[in-house]
Amino acid sequence: MSDAERPGWTESVSAADRVRSVATTLSEPRTANWIAGEAEVAHETARKYLDQLVADGKVETSEAGGKTVYRPDPVGQYLSEMHRLYADHTADELADRLTEITDQLHRWQDAYDIETPNELRAAIGETTDAATADEYRRVATEWEQLQYRQSLVEDTLRLYDRFADDASPAPV
Repeated sequence: MSDAERPGWTESVSAADRVRSVATTLSEPRTANWIAGEAEVAHETARKYLDQLVADGKVETSEAGGKTVYRPDPVGQYLSEMHRLYADHTADELADRLTEITDQLHRWQDAYDIETPNELRAAIGETTDAATADEYRRVATEWEQLQYRQSLVEDTLRLYDRFADDASPAPV
């Protein structure tokens, strides 16, 4: 996070909230030192709050290169996002989004004459053009993200069947 993205970050947000904000939005596993730097807290402070996040099931740990790294709990993130979609969108809005996603996935399959993002990555070996290789990498990454969103929207739509009589979902 750059300083421009967090004006008054240290003055207006508690150390615990800064650590939680950084740790629960990571896109890849990071060390406590890295998280402490981003949250602008001491290493010991970051570890204290990270230990609490681990105990609460919000963050997971693993070993990488002999160091403990932290990452958000993927199941918790997924369920939280499902809840947000369910609370903020109607079933028809989600169905429209699902149609858009499906259409885009089919356009990529047709445009590249392949079925999966990894097939597109494999095609990088068949090109000598750096710009094409970069395009393949970018599209493959976007493709995977869109597949994740597709799954998320499909699972959220199933909630409308499960909770058909509940007009207002309870907050998480």
